[in-house]
Amino acid sequence: MKWGTTPEADADLIRGREWIEADNPAAAQKLLATARECFERLAQFPEMGALTRIRGREFEGIRFLVLSPPFNKWIVFYRVREMVEIVRVLYGKQDWRGEPERFF
Repeated sequence: MKWGTTPEADADLIRGREWIEADNPAAAQKLLATARECFERLAQFPEMGALTRIRGREFEGIRFLVLSPPFNKWIVFYRVREMVEIVRVLYGKQDWRGEPERFF
């Protein structure tokens, strides 16, 4: 299966890279490589992530998977359709459960 990212997921990755790059440029590049490895793995095993338990029709089918260490505070949100659609890549401290409409 193929994978693709939404403009929001792209923006999340750019912001994350810029934030990490301020302290550690090598780690910033590693974040992007780790995310890409995760996306490739999801393309092979699209149902490996858990379904979110967010109520509302517009949130149906959104799954999530935590990135590998040392980036295991970052969460990849995606949907499985004709392809794996990476919806968002959020830092785990963000309140995506409390305000899902703000993120999805």
